[in-house]
Amino acid sequence: MRRSACAGLALFLVATASPAVALQQPGGAPIPSAMGCDSGNPTGLAATFACVCDTPGVCNIGAACPGNQDPSTCDDGQNATCETTLWHDWNDDTCIPSNLSGLDPYTAGAVTPETFMPTCPLTFTVLTRGTARFENAFGWYNATGSRPTPDQLYVMLDCNAQVGSDVVLDVRSDPRYTGGEIGFFLLTPEDHNQSGQCAGGDCCARLDRLSSTVGHVYYSERKYNPDATGSESLIHLVVLDSRITDRKFYFAWEDTFNAANNDFTDLVTSVQGVECAGGGVRCDTGKDGVCGVGLTTCHSGALECKQLEAETDEQCNGIDDDCDGQVDEDATCPNQQVCDQGRCLPNCQVGSEFACPEYAVCDQDTGRCVDPDCEGVTCPEGSVCRGGACVTACDGIVCPHGQSCQNGECMDPCANVVCKDGEVCREGICFAGCSDCAGIVCTSGLVCGAGGDCEDPSCANGCPAGTYCEAGSCLDACDGAACPAGQQCVDGNCCRGSDCPGGDAGPGGGDGGDGGFGTNSPGGGCGCQDGAPGVGALLLLIALALVTRRRHV
Repeated sequence: MRRSACAGLALFLVATASPAVALQQPGGAPIPSAMGCDSGNPTGLAATFACVCDTPGVCNIGAACPGNQDPSTCDDGQNATCETTLWHDWNDDTCIPSNLSGLDPYTAGAVTPETFMPTCPLTFTVLTRGTARFENAFGWYNATGSRPTPDQLYVMLDCNAQVGSDVVLDVRSDPRYTGGEIGFFLLTPEDHNQSGQCAGGDCCARLDRLSSTVGHVYYSERKYNPDATGSESLIHLVVLDSRITDRKFYFAWEDTFNAANNDFTDLVTSVQGVECAGGGVRCDTGKDGVCGVGLTTCHSGALECKQLEAETDEQCNGIDDDCDGQVDEDATCPNQQVCDQGRCLPNCQVGSEFACPEYAVCDQDTGRCVDPDCEGVTCPEGSVCRGGACVTACDGIVCPHGQSCQNGECMDPCANVVCKDGEVCREGICFAGCSDCAGIVCTSGLVCGAGGDCEDPSCANGCPAGTYCEAGSCLDACDGAACPAGQQCVDGNCCRGSDCPGGDAGPGGGDGGDGGFGTNSPGGGCGCQDGAPGVGALLLLIALALVTRRRHV
């Protein structure tokens, strides 16, 4: 079975941020300010987002519903799929709608995230310049932990960029990109000696004019702003995440030094193709089984964990499909086979061709090959039989790098998983790769490889089988491993006797669930090597009993 987090499954919000509250300037003024009216049309951020739609030239702003109109015929404002929808109550203000749904800038606006990870080619777009006097510019910089110098600022939307215009740049392949997170900035042409005035009468913001008397730069990292005074600094930027487009963020600016009218429409831009810092990483929803696997995403300035898969009927796959905390319970197999370690295997009671290996006997109650001391022993969920006694399944087991312990056996959940092109396997699930705009995000120190997987670039020539790269060295995947009893670690895998590369047949001592060795195949076999696709994958993220030794993205 192949599980995919990219197969059109709904995302379930399972870990939410604190309830959204309106931002305030240091003096207590709520931001952004409420909508205004200009020539009979609403103004402000909400009105701007009501015109960001999947159909160009359309806005979700309902017509006024005056007192002489039938209340049942009031326009609901639904004209397309837009970030925000505004509509009037009967006999309310004929210019400013009373109702708002969708992206609400008054509760969803935030001063975070401050930095972002580029996930695909970035699209920079001008949404509005409001009524600003300044012809501001917008761009990006590498977030290095210090304020960027003017030559480290890269303008993408210059002072002449018109509303609706956009620019595309694949930052990840740009030679100016140093890797890691990036920030965004607003460049103004303000005269330092005349608040709100264009220096020299020239209102075009350009980097070559930036000096000690001309122009200011405001950053997504607020502490670098020229009028920053700590926690009480004036807020120049409100950040909002799109409700209709993945990995798209809006940047709404106030452009005057130490002053603001708080409508945050002096320049409103969007950037598509970025994820907030910490986003796009696998996370634990706190639920059991498949319901426990999520992906971090930004929502109203905070990280949340979104559930990727819904519960389904239990199958024999080593996964808790129905999210009840039990694995493979009541799972059925065809043709008199038995479910053992997440696989449908031949019943050792059916014919001599399925005889158990020399180190095991056939348990007459289950049809599984077991340790002789464990014949007839039934252990509770989460325990296995060792030497005739039920013990916690993974106690004392430390799996090789890249594997996890499931029911007392070390397995690679992705060993036999086949993902679509552009997808990568993580803990038995296929995720959109890092080359996909909505795919996984590579954490610090890793880069996106040609196949869509995150790679450690410090080992230029790669590493041989049985090893992995870390900090420029190829390390033995078996280093520090403690395999299940009777098994040894060879070439990065726990194996038994003749199942090991170059090994000789020897007595078995490994234990599987209820005493099973995870193999009913003729001549034996290593239960840790024949795992079905995804075995133990999802439980790795949520069960404390599982032991993991791998580097995650």
